[in-house]
Amino acid sequence: RNAIAQAVQAGIIKGYEDGTFRPNAAITRAEMATMIAKSLKLSIEGNAVPGFADDKNIPSWAKGVAAALKKAGIMEGTGANQFNSDAKATRAEAVTILLRMLEQQSK
Repeated sequence: RNAIAQAVQAGIIKGYEDGTFRPNAAITRAEMATMIAKSLKLSIEGNAVPGFADDKNIPSWAKGVAAALKKAGIMEGTGANQFNSDAKATRAEAVTILLRMLEQQSK
């Protein structure tokens, strides 16, 4: 509970539109990308074109995030350059992204 409160205070997470947080729900790639981008305080363009093969399927709230993380080399597409925004993030993806995030911060 304390970690969630800290993440909310830091502006990294805010929960769902209905006011819930859903701590036991699996996280989507778009949700994970948003948290990473916010924690890095990346500049997000509102009308960004991420450049993934499935750009049309990326929710509007995640397009700028996807573009920023791709540009920074932190998050790539899955096979065939698909962002797969609604896919559940795997542990391997999360670890890879966290390592890239830490590498970015050390630059």
